[in-house]
Amino acid sequence: MSNLAALFLMVVFISGIVLLLKLQPGTGFATIGMKMRRAISAPWSLAEFLKFKTNRRKLNQYYFFSEENVRSLGHRFVGRLDGAVLHWRKATILDLIIEYKFPVKHLPKQARKEDVFQSGLYALALLDSGASCSSTRLVTIYCLQDNAKRCLDRKSIRECWKCGDGKVFVNHFKPKSVLRKLRKLDEVWYHSRKPRPAQEQSRCKVCPYSNGKCNFSIA
Repeated sequence: MSNLAALFLMVVFISGIVLLLKLQPGTGFATIGMKMRRAISAPWSLAEFLKFKTNRRKLNQYYFFSEENVRSLGHRFVGRLDGAVLHWRKATILDLIIEYKFPVKHLPKQARKEDVFQSGLYALALLDSGASCSSTRLVTIYCLQDNAKRCLDRKSIRECWKCGDGKVFVNHFKPKSVLRKLRKLDEVWYHSRKPRPAQEQSRCKVCPYSNGKCNFSIA
């Protein structure tokens, strides 16, 4: 066999191994889209899934949870996530936190920091509950309200993340970054530090106290 033929066979062999790895769940090569496609609706609540002592979960099966409450006892907050994908492989693994946002007029060019932080809080709560979050991704999906309403009126079963009218952004879950931001908020919520005025008007738009009477506005 010539050196050229041997090199060709080696390239084919390596390409085949890489392809097999990509098709295997839980290897780290699985794409976000593949996990979403393969996830099945969980027959249990998220709380039940996290508390299973025996392996009632199918190995490497991705489970989708929707509209679930999460609570962090260590950091004293509760929330309700839009969606999450988890699977079981020697431990409970949190793959994705999915957050849907429906702006009125414009889709953002990148995920808004406050939206990513919100998803990060949900992931942090699940980390506190014992889930492994070393490979967790935060998926933020934006779709204009009018487009979402038309989809709802048509009773479309098309997934939001596949819709060409929206935008999907993926971020790594970074617990240390979430904790730094959370500590700053705790100073206001629990330690009576006055909030600092935002320097960007866009941040005031999402504030629940943005009613023209805010004592901390820079305007």
